[in-house]
Formats: sequence, structure tokens, C-alpha cells
Amino acid sequence: MERNTTLPECDSSEADSNYRTDGGPTRYDVAVVGGGAAGLSAGIFTARAGLETVVLARGRSAIDQCGLLENYLGFPGGIDPATFLELGREHARYEGCRVESELVEDVTSLEDGFRVETAEGQVVDATRVVAASVYDSEYLPELDAGTIFDEHERFIETDHGGRTAIDGLYAAGRLTDVAHQAIVAAGNGARVGLAVVRDVHRDRGYWDEIADYRDWIVPDGRYGGEEWEAHVDEWVDETIPEGASFDAERVERVRADVKERRLDRQISEEERRRRIADGRDLLAEHVGTPDDASND
Repeated sequence: MERNTTLPECDSSEADSNYRTDGGPTRYDVAVVGGGAAGLSAGIFTARAGLETVVLARGRSAIDQCGLLENYLGFPGGIDPATFLELGREHARYEGCRVESELVEDVTSLEDGFRVETAEGQVVDATRVVAASVYDSEYLPELDAGTIFDEHERFIETDHGGRTAIDGLYAAGRLTDVAHQAIVAAGNGARVGLAVVRDVHRDRGYWDEIADYRDWIVPDGRYGGEEWEAHVDEWVDETIPEGASFDAERVERVRADVKERRLDRQISEEERRRRIADGRDLLAEHVGTPDDASND
């Protein structure tokens, strides 16, 4: 399975894998401010959906205040917080995120998204921004004007998917008053990442049931063939809202996109084994072996 690059059409033509050196802005589909559990999780989901994503992370992380992270699923006995964060950054990079150690100072609105400026003078333009910092939200007041923070100006008010009152601005993690636990923040970040992808689908003309998105991989061969294609066409037609009058070209485009998205969810056995090996190598590199731990 290859990453789905047909999904977004968010004017990412200016996107570059590196920061520009001429002082001009780099363009991304999604900029995530904050590199803790929530921000990295959101970035992983948007990047895996084919959205050009940058994570800007150089503020204080709440996890750094923890002596030992003992209640995160998959790490019996606990994991050192610094190691946990570095693993998260490596995971985000592996899935296609650009992760930068940059302290965000300002986020302002553009006609087609947002401009993010860092303390180091880097400028990033993004169609959507996910605010996922824990302690710092001073970069948001120019956008706020009393619209996104609660009455005590401590937390950002969002809907179930992390959407704020400002179109294209999302918030995740502790900044939204979710439980102050790493695993909860990661789950919330994933939910916000899914919401971003669904909104991209809606911008492409998908109706709600088609815009729904799940990051789910299946064995190669599960999808494909004439019978399967006919079944997908029938299902797409059944999801069209009652009373809607979509033109035939739009419906056909959505059918084609749905098929391509599902075909891209397949993974060969060779690729599956390679990714498992990659994951083990990263874990061994950062977590080490029991012998390594006993020698610390």
C-alpha cells in the first residue's frame, strides 16, 4: 500500500520537504503547533492521509514533568518521557510529517489559511492549523478576538472533532481541557487529525457519509475486481442524501476517489513485514534491550 496522494487538493503545489532559504514561506496543508502526544498523534493521522504536514515543537511538554510514564498502553513497567517523545517524533517522521524544533510566536489569518511565524524567523503557510501546545497559547490572541477561548480564557472551546469558531483552526490535547493524561491526549489528537481529513473531503465535494474517514489497513487482495467496483458504485449511490441533486460528474468523481482510497488501504505481505521490522528497529534504537536498561 502506498500513501494516498490523491486525497487532498488544498493548494499544496508550493509544499516543499525543506524550509525555503529565500525568506519566503513554505506551504503545507496542515501545521501542527506542539510536539507532545496530542500534536504528534494529529500529525500522524493527517500525514498518513496524504496531507503535507509539519509539526512545530519546541515549547515545554507536559510529559517532561513526569518522572516515569507508566500508564501508556504498550509500555508495561513504564517508559522514560524523553524516550517516549522521541519515539513519537520518529513515528511522525516515518509517516511523512516534517518535525521541526521551532518555537511558534504568532499565527495569523490569510485569505487561504494561516501564516505561522517562529522565534527563529521561519515562516510557514498552512491551509489548516492544529493548536496542540499545553502551556503556551500566546501565539493565538490575534486570531481570537474573544471567539475561541472559554470565559476564563484558559481553554479553547471546540466541537467533538477539535474544530474552533475559526474556520480551519483546530485544537487538541490539554489546550482543550481534555484529561491531563498522555494516552488521552494522544487519542484526542487522533480524533482531531481524523476531523481535519474529513473536512478536506468535504471541501472536495464529498457529502457527509462519504467524507467520513478511517485509517485502516487490510491485506492485499481484499479489494478490487468488477464485482467489488459495482458494489462500491451501489454503496456510493445509496449514501447520496435524500433530495440532493448532484451532477453526474461529481458523483462519478467521488466514486473513483472512494475506490482509489480503498485500494490504497491494502498492504502486501512483503510491505507488512518490512514495516514491522522498521518499527522494531526504531524501538530497539530508542528503548533498547533489557540488558541496556540494567546497565543504565
